[in-house]
Amino acid sequence: MPVSTLPSAEKYEENGWAEIEFVGFRYTGPQSTKTDRNVPRRAGYAGPPKFQRGRTYFGLLPTWLDDDHIANSNIGVHALEARSDFEVIYDAGRLAEALLERNYLPPDVFYEGFDRWKRQKVLEKLDLDDAGRVFDKDDEEPYRDQLREIAGIERDDEAGVSQQRADEYTSRFSRSELSAIVGTIRKPELDNLEAPFDPGECTIDELEDRLELEDDQLWDIESLYALREAERDGKDRTGAIDAIEDAIGDGTLEIGPEIDLETAGQTEMAEYLTRFEPAEVEAAIDEALSDDG
Repeated sequence: MPVSTLPSAEKYEENGWAEIEFVGFRYTGPQSTKTDRNVPRRAGYAGPPKFQRGRTYFGLLPTWLDDDHIANSNIGVHALEARSDFEVIYDAGRLAEALLERNYLPPDVFYEGFDRWKRQKVLEKLDLDDAGRVFDKDDEEPYRDQLREIAGIERDDEAGVSQQRADEYTSRFSRSELSAIVGTIRKPELDNLEAPFDPGECTIDELEDRLELEDDQLWDIESLYALREAERDGKDRTGAIDAIEDAIGDGTLEIGPEIDLETAGQTEMAEYLTRFEPAEVEAAIDEALSDDG
C-alpha cells in the first residue's frame, strides 16, 4: 500500500501554505474492519476508506494549512487525533517498527520509479540514509537494517518472533482453516478494487476479447485483479479465471505479498500470516472461522 497524501500536498508545502508530516495511524475500535469516509475527507488521507483493526496505514498528512490560501484548511491529522477509535503514530521508532511489522516497503518511496517528494519526506522523518532505489526484495535489506536499528529490534529477535507466531498458527489450524484465514485477511484490500465490467455477463470467448484492448493497450493491474475477484465471487469459471490471469501475467498488485491458496502449504500460509499484525490476524480468524463454532 503506498504512502497516501493529498494531490496538492507537495504544491501547498512548496508555497509555504502547509506543513505536511509522515505519520502512521491505525483503527483501534471494536470492529474487525471499519469503513469510514470521514477519514479521507477530514484527515487529508487519499487512500480507501476501509481500515482493518490493528493495521497501520501510512500517510503524508497536513498538520497545518494556511486558511488564507486553502479553502478546506480545517482538514488534517488533528481529525484523527480527536477520535477515540484511531491512534496516530508520530514517533520515528514506532513508524519504523510498523513498517517492519507490515513486512512491506512502500514502492512509491523505496522502489524504482519512486515519488521524489514522498521519498524525501519519509527518509527525513525516519532519518534513513539513502541506500539507493529498490528493484526487488534483496535490495530492501539496507533499509530494513536501518529500520531495525531505529526501532531497536535485533534481526534475530525479529526472525524469532515471526517463527514463533508461524509455529503457533501451524499448530492451531489445519491447512483448510489457514486458507480461509489468509483469504479473509486479504479480502478487505481486494474489496477496495472496482471491476471495469461484470465478467459474469460475458462468455469466456467474449471475456477474452474484452481483455484484448486495441492498439496494444493493456488493462491496468488494479482492473485485472478486480475482474478476477469479481469472477471468483460470481460464476467462478476456471476458463474465465485463466483468461484473466493470462492478462495479469507477471503483474503484481501491491496489496501485500501475493500467495496462491491453491498450491500453498500449511507452513507457507502460517508464515504469510506473520506479515500482518497479531491483532489483525486474530480478527481474521474470528471472521473466517465463526461458522465453525
